Amino acid sequence: YPQQPQQPGPYGQQPQYGVPQGPGGYVPHPPAPKKSKTGWIIGAVAVVAAIGVGAYFVLGGSGGNSAVADDTKGYKITPASTVGEFKKEGDGKSGELAPEQKVAADAMGIKNAQQAQASYKSGSSNDPLKTKNMSLNGMWGEVADPEKAIDAAFANYGKNQGAKTQDVKVTLVGSAESKTPAGFEGALMKCQNVTLESTKEQTTPGPKSFTVPTCIWADYGTVGVVNALDPSTMLTGGQGYTLDQVAELTAQQYKASRSKA
Repeated sequence: YPQQPQQPGPYGQQPQYGVPQGPGGYVPHPPAPKKSKTGWIIGAVAVVAAIGVGAYFVLGGSGGNSAVADDTKGYKITPASTVGEFKKEGDGKSGELAPEQKVAADAMGIKNAQQAQASYKSGSSNDPLKTKNMSLNGMWGEVADPEKAIDAAFANYGKNQGAKTQDVKVTLVGSAESKTPAGFEGALMKCQNVTLESTKEQTTPGPKSFTVPTCIWADYGTVGVVNALDPSTMLTGGQGYTLDQVAELTAQQYKASRSKA
């Protein structure tokens, strides 16, 4: 008898921590995770990674781009295979935007935009509690106003889009802080903590809310959103990474994950 094809698991392909689900103007639906105390964190972090770059509007003028080098034009985002202790998982996603994503990119002032995404891990890949995670989610093209693009991206978190689609309330903590870690030159970077709170009844152990430090860089060619988390610390109510630590990772990503278009 011919062999029968294998049936997929009951949940399909499982999402990874911090996997960016798409940088366009919408928040996608990641597959349902298995029930565990880390389950809702997996889905919620996917929301964080997806929201930032998909801003729907442009804020007022800024004039704060004096630190951005003109020679940053003409670059694209090509996620590095390794960044510090982190190794890239899979091939990520890159290429053309969907029509609704193009609308969002135009609103941010990014012409001829394309997307690039990657997720990274360090530590044990078999035990999520012994794994640290980082994601890179961005667009590249012609960025008219780098500071405006960053501000619009953070403002998009403030719209609480996650609460509409993933039973997650997204809240910005304080104000975005400009960061200039060692070796980061020719671009702008701002960082801010983003708190995620489950809006549905908890059926498994674990925190109802947690904070993800998030940094966004922008120059005249690229906009990248980077976040990092340590699940084992988050499950006990801690933050894991600080804004300064994620800023350093973002600086490493900026240096390693850009190439001439």
